[in-house]
Amino acid sequence: MSDRLSRPDTALVFDFDGVILDSARLKRQAFADLYADEPDEQRRDVVAYLERRGGQPREVKFRHIEGHILGRDASEPRIQALCRHFKERVEQRLLEAPAIPGALPFLERWAGTVPLYLLSATPESELQTITARRGLDRYFLEVIGAPPDKVTGLRNLLVRRAHDAAATVMIGDSYNDYRAARSNGTIFVGVTADPGASPFPGDVVTVTDLTGLEAALKRL
Repeated sequence: MSDRLSRPDTALVFDFDGVILDSARLKRQAFADLYADEPDEQRRDVVAYLERRGGQPREVKFRHIEGHILGRDASEPRIQALCRHFKERVEQRLLEAPAIPGALPFLERWAGTVPLYLLSATPESELQTITARRGLDRYFLEVIGAPPDKVTGLRNLLVRRAHDAAATVMIGDSYNDYRAARSNGTIFVGVTADPGASPFPGDVVTVTDLTGLEAALKRL
């Protein structure tokens, strides 16, 4: 048993896509596919933006793409229509996406022993439907989606559950996850399949998948 996991005040907060399910690239591709008919340069700009901006609500991404990359009027009806198209493209794929290596064994070992939470930028109703249909909800005390943003969502969770931020660990795969952790004073472990392309500062403890999570927690 690792030192961190043996502490009675420890709580773990997991991102979903790219941390529990191997679905981050799947979602980026679904976004990019919606812009497949755009000129090559703009399509490349869309893909580059999506690779940098993981962990944000889809509405935020669509508003940036429409308004700042494509120079369109990012009206609310337009954004909501894009969100509906995106949901239609990814729903079934998420039900079939494989788990990140080590994720399910870790959850099986520690659910009920350590408080585990899921915090995602996915709309909450969708997130709860996906986790319930895949039987993942049973591992977590709460399954929390958007809105609000992750900084606020994590802050609300800490207050609601009376967890000490300094004993809480956020596990995420995007800089937005790191920012949420740092903004709230929690510890952070980064998940990055390619350590050479890590989005995190050099002093962040990282793992390539969740098979190494217990060892990483012991290093904190």
